[in-house]
Amino acid sequence: MGLTVDVLQDLELHDLQAAARAALQETNAIALIELLEMLWSCDVKGKGANAVIDAVLQRLQQLRALR
Repeated sequence: MGLTVDVLQDLELHDLQAAARAALQETNAIALIELLEMLWSCDVKGKGANAVIDAVLQRLQQLRALR
């Protein structure tokens, strides 16, 4: 849940780069999926949320390729 809290705080501070960077550096696929669920369930809108969602999906693809 730490990733989710960190990313939501970054979004609140409008630090989109930090939020996306945190997602791209995460190595735990479950944490990434939890973040996606939180972003969608909270209906977080805006360019920032879309950028983070894109980063999460990209990272999940990278992790899948490493398997």
